Amino acid sequence: MNASRILRLVALSLAIVALAAPVASARPTGPDAQPAQRVVIEPPVVQSIDQGFDWASAAIGAGIAGGIILLVGWGGLTYRHRHEHMSVAH
Repeated sequence: MNASRILRLVALSLAIVALAAPVASARPTGPDAQPAQRVVIEPPVVQSIDQGFDWASAAIGAGIAGGIILLVGWGGLTYRHRHEHMSVAH
């Protein structure tokens, strides 16, 4: 796909989403309409216990990020290696 085709596809998708968005349905109230009663709900109180830096979570995140970097690097090397051999054959 070339860039102009992708740009047209994105523009068309955004236009469709904009047209499909629901329109606000504000209705004026009459002079005899009673205002709605408000119900106030208090949010629950949550106690937070801060135990400092979580080394286990940091290790998991670093391991995942390192694995992604290794996979992308390996994929780039194999892609480059394959295309170098294909250009020699042609």
